[in-house]
Amino acid sequence: NNINAKHQPTMAAETMSSSIPTTTATIANAPSANLNDPANVRRWLQTYHPKQLALLDNFEISLRLGRFSSRGDNKAAATSSSASSAHQTYQYGRERRLITTRTVELLRAIIGPTRWKTAAQLLTLLRGLGNELHAAGGYREPAIGNMVRRIMYAVRDEADRV
Repeated sequence: NNINAKHQPTMAAETMSSSIPTTTATIANAPSANLNDPANVRRWLQTYHPKQLALLDNFEISLRLGRFSSRGDNKAAATSSSASSAHQTYQYGRERRLITTRTVELLRAIIGPTRWKTAAQLLTLLRGLGNELHAAGGYREPAIGNMVRRIMYAVRDEADRV
């Protein structure tokens, strides 16, 4: 996965330090809505945290419809047609800050009330959320993936300290 290419040695060290037989037994006996696979994050949220899933859905819809960009706004379009290219660059920076802020707020709202037992489960949740946001149109905006990766780095760093 390209998302964690830089931090894979850290994940390998975490995997080696955990007990492998317990992990495989948990995977084999786990229900379908577990946090062992990033692909199951949506199902896990639907089962255990439906309010957070609604937040994720609303964010994805807004992202797909381009509500975070001022390009779709008539007032902003009229302003940008008479503005210089420097102003348009500033608008783009403003849009990126808006997307970055909304992404962090979304992740905080989803991660805060959810429960996990280990840092690995939290990282799986974050990885799955990153995949969901990327699939919803985050590929057009690299700031979303950057924020998810930064938060994952902070989680790994904190887990290594403990």
